[in-house]
Amino acid sequence: MKTTEQKRSKNYLVWLLLALIIINTALLGGLYYGFRAAFPTAAIKHSSKQIVARELADYSQRLADELGVLGRSAVKEALASFNYEIEILTGDELTNTILDQGRRVREIILREADLMLIDKIVALINSDRQVRESKGQFAFSLRFSDSDDDISVSPEEILHPTTAERIKKLIPRDRFPEGWLLEVEVSDGVARQKVPYDPGEQLKALNEELDATRLKVHELKTEAGLLEMTGEGITVELYDELGATAATSIIHDTDIRDVLNELFGSGAKGISLGGQRIVLTSAVRCSGSLIKVNDRLIPVNPVVIQAIGDPDLLISGLDIIKNNMELSRGLRFEVEREKVITLPAYSRSAEQ
Repeated sequence: MKTTEQKRSKNYLVWLLLALIIINTALLGGLYYGFRAAFPTAAIKHSSKQIVARELADYSQRLADELGVLGRSAVKEALASFNYEIEILTGDELTNTILDQGRRVREIILREADLMLIDKIVALINSDRQVRESKGQFAFSLRFSDSDDDISVSPEEILHPTTAERIKKLIPRDRFPEGWLLEVEVSDGVARQKVPYDPGEQLKALNEELDATRLKVHELKTEAGLLEMTGEGITVELYDELGATAATSIIHDTDIRDVLNELFGSGAKGISLGGQRIVLTSAVRCSGSLIKVNDRLIPVNPVVIQAIGDPDLLISGLDIIKNNMELSRGLRFEVEREKVITLPAYSRSAEQ
């Protein structure tokens, strides 16, 4: 009898322990998920931000598609930039991108939609017979009135009534405010939007044009060799034949010029020779057993040439001349790819 009661008591304790374990596990699980919800990890936060950012990017793309401007270059560039940034940024930078870049993308989409609409309106105006047959120069305005859902033309006799009706059908009622105005100027039967003079906008446009000009000048000076140039490319080292005694066994200025010509022919954007930048007026010549570039002596054996450009194209372009120097004359011709090269700016010799 005691044995039976003992077994029952033992089974009861086992079930009680199992029940306690299950309850404790459930409580711990609840606490764990509650803690994660209250204090999400950085990975969870980043994932949530990316989800929001991607949904915003998808919305922007749908908006651009609905407005018919998805193919316009400004919209494509804005969307591509936004999608790129939300994939690589994290933390506060991603948050700022969602807030600032998302708003900017939407502004660009709406601006491009407005410009496209104005182009369509101007095209309708140019199809008007009265406008096409007009002579001289004059201006008129179109004003949209939301209250009576109408377009007013001033002066009224400029456009045929049917043209005004067709323009009215183009204008979305949800995008333009009461009194939206479009000013048009016509010259010998050709209409275009009249851009009002705005000193602030004019100054901004001039500054942008000046910045673009400065950038272009900088690019031209870099390509001409007057400024440093940085990029990927190759390094070429030319060595005399070991123990060279014959004239054919050493590097000559003609050999170097052949290599330079091959590099330029293979698309090199810039070249330096012995630390001297090669420009349009550069001279490479022997001075006894020495070599001068831009009237400066350069180190020899090896003669070091660096070129910026596509490494594959540059190396491929040197194959024939490399094989000729190595096989026919015993010279060493070593080529190495470089991820980053900085070529110096051209400097005139102090002797000049």
